[in-house]
Amino acid sequence: MLLASCSSSGGNSDGGAAVSADADRNAPDADRNAPDADRNAPDADPSVADGGATTACAGEVPRCADHETRRYCSGGEWFDETCATGSGCVAGACVPGACSDECNLGESSGAGTCEVYDIRSSTWTATSPVASTHDRAREYNRWLRRDSLAAGGVGSVRYSDPPSYDNPVYMGGLGDSALWTGTYLAAEALRLQATGSADARANVIELVNTLHVWFNVSGDPGLLARFAIPSDTPRPVVLGDMNCADARAFCGVDYEGTNYDYVGNISRDQYQGVMLGYALAYEALSSEDEATRGLIRDDVVEFVEELMKERTLPVEITVNGFSAGVRNINLRFVILDTRELRDGVIELSVDTSNVANSNVTGFREFAPNMAHMIRQLPLLGSTPDIRRSGTAIMLMSFFQVALEVSENVPAYASRRASILEYYDSASGQGGNANDWLDIAEDWVYTGSCGSGYYGNNITMLPMHNLARLETDPTRLSVIRDEILRGKMWSDFENTKNSFFSFIYAADYPGVSASVASDAAAQLAGFSSPPRVRVGVDLRTDARYMPHQSGCSDQTGHDGAVDVADRVVEDFMWQRHPWGLHDTADLAQTFPGVDYLIAYWLGRKENFVSDDKVGTCLAWH
Repeated sequence: MLLASCSSSGGNSDGGAAVSADADRNAPDADRNAPDADRNAPDADPSVADGGATTACAGEVPRCADHETRRYCSGGEWFDETCATGSGCVAGACVPGACSDECNLGESSGAGTCEVYDIRSSTWTATSPVASTHDRAREYNRWLRRDSLAAGGVGSVRYSDPPSYDNPVYMGGLGDSALWTGTYLAAEALRLQATGSADARANVIELVNTLHVWFNVSGDPGLLARFAIPSDTPRPVVLGDMNCADARAFCGVDYEGTNYDYVGNISRDQYQGVMLGYALAYEALSSEDEATRGLIRDDVVEFVEELMKERTLPVEITVNGFSAGVRNINLRFVILDTRELRDGVIELSVDTSNVANSNVTGFREFAPNMAHMIRQLPLLGSTPDIRRSGTAIMLMSFFQVALEVSENVPAYASRRASILEYYDSASGQGGNANDWLDIAEDWVYTGSCGSGYYGNNITMLPMHNLARLETDPTRLSVIRDEILRGKMWSDFENTKNSFFSFIYAADYPGVSASVASDAAAQLAGFSSPPRVRVGVDLRTDARYMPHQSGCSDQTGHDGAVDVADRVVEDFMWQRHPWGLHDTADLAQTFPGVDYLIAYWLGRKENFVSDDKVGTCLAWH
């Protein structure tokens, strides 16, 4: 179903344009739209009769056309092969007693209804989401796509009719939709890598198309929208953040002949989900999907090239509430937001008692050392370094993704060479990757009683790209040994954060097998959908004694609450793991992207076994 009219605002609390001392540390929004009727077909996906030749090809890898059909390239032509009875298609091969999904659970089409099929017994069966972690993922995907997508963007839905959950009335969290939609894209890309599912492939293409619009709708290069929806889209539920009266909402904006309403005032955290999703999608897709990979390449390279530019821009400065006039300032690592400019001028407000938390209007910055900007302001020339380790990790990861998506693409050869040269050896304000890495080594979690814990997730997302993609052996050693293992894992080891554990086990060679197995055991305790904000009270539970001194209703920080017992939040892995109490709000649900990203990362890396072997989703 399609969602909501421009309505009351749900207000995003991640600080918007604030320039903070590290990754955006203000909590993202806590807070229905089924998929569009016309799902984007896979690129160059020819319609063929069984066993017939299709359009021309040139060595592309085989793939699954549906749950029992393998598509392969031979002699410059595509052919479809129906697998033998009892066999299905997995990762482009016919495999006895196995198959992969061809549709999203519960959806209907002219081909029937999407249900679970056991290819070994040729029978149809119901899901078992409580007992099966694979069926749980299928059900979370069904719930998300039924009610928690608005014009392709992920949100959190409130219902008027718990416990039936048939009547959604409000969707919140759209101010953070870019972060969670990108993370959902990452999960589907991992599913495609793990299974070769035709359905996952179609979902990936659909989500990339959505995020490509969001990356371009503003008209400013590299400027991501938090959420966007065609202006004429029917909206049967309220979209909490898409209020056209809000200063950060822009409505009726033309993009390629269609008017859109979008939520702007982007913050750095939103880019992290999108860039992780883009990188994993690029890796999961093949040359047959070049049109979609090209969208990713266009967006990422343009974004990084904008960050590389050195600009001199007029800035109206306010210091401690008093105007200091307009001054030209040299800036790097910024993305302009021209709709925020007043008479073409950026506005910067500085409190000298806390210069790291200055507020800026007119651009978003990814400066590892913000002092380079602040020192150009009146009376602030001696400001000490403001080193931001999370931002340094973000910036390095962006360059690595740009290098990955432009590699071996002749039309991008010159641009890629410039990006690589900049990354390796840029001089001047801000330096290059070696300078950023030095700052990244400062990483430490300093939150008190779990405050700002979500910032760890905002750093772990780009770390998964950086620790996979960096090719310089010296830098890679520092990234993996000194930061990922030496600092991050030492802080997260006892927090029962399955997602972080899987990232660590995937990206650091030779870790103990118990890291992944313990994380998989915890993930198995994740509740089945719908993900409802149920009440939690563990304050007298002996398992979580003693409590952390000085922290209200928290277990000791040398351990953590089990995933099965955890307070229900929008994205579990970004919330601290020590909470023992929360009041119920049974009308509020969350989309389950946190389960999907952890489950499919575990499956892709073989940390989680398939407990539903021989079953797949097919049209019935």
